[in-house]
Amino acid sequence: MRAVQTLPPLYRSIGTLDITKDRRALIFMNFMGMALLVVFGWLFMQAILRVRGPELAGVLSVRAGSIFDAALLIAWVLGLTAFYVTLHEAIHGVCFWWFTRSRPRFAFRWTHAYAAAPDWYLPRNSYLITTLAPLVVITLAGLALVPIVPVTWLVSLWFVLTMNAAGSVGDLWVAGWLLRQKPTCLAQDRGDSVTLYIP
Repeated sequence: MRAVQTLPPLYRSIGTLDITKDRRALIFMNFMGMALLVVFGWLFMQAILRVRGPELAGVLSVRAGSIFDAALLIAWVLGLTAFYVTLHEAIHGVCFWWFTRSRPRFAFRWTHAYAAAPDWYLPRNSYLITTLAPLVVITLAGLALVPIVPVTWLVSLWFVLTMNAAGSVGDLWVAGWLLRQKPTCLAQDRGDSVTLYIP
């Protein structure tokens, strides 16, 4: 199956995940995101320590002795967050473009960001790839960089890997939903919401 702009005859909606309207889902995803933050943070730190452990002794100390140091730390966190969120959504966008040959829609809000293809219905497998691509690509690329980046970059790399993986909780939720459907399922991603359709 290919992505289509018109829903085929006899297809019906089996549900919509809308984080702007489903408060319970949003609370649950936030809770799961915090849990994943701990799990992935530990896993990625173990991977980095296994490869570069002896070199990290002097890098893991954090100094916040002045307002200037604290401001630099905040700027570092904000800069890395903007970087990984933009990269994450760009990967979604590339996948949407690949499967539709149409320019995706992007939005960056205070609470979340998204890439979407609201005018398209994507087959289950295509949308599953689109959904999981940022988690897989950033994780594999980041782990591949661990042995070769300067040691001073390792904490930043760990931060990006951890935040991206934990921030993929919504993608993992949708992926789990998709995997319970048949390949004939179609998905419409409007950004804030995802609707699945089956024959």
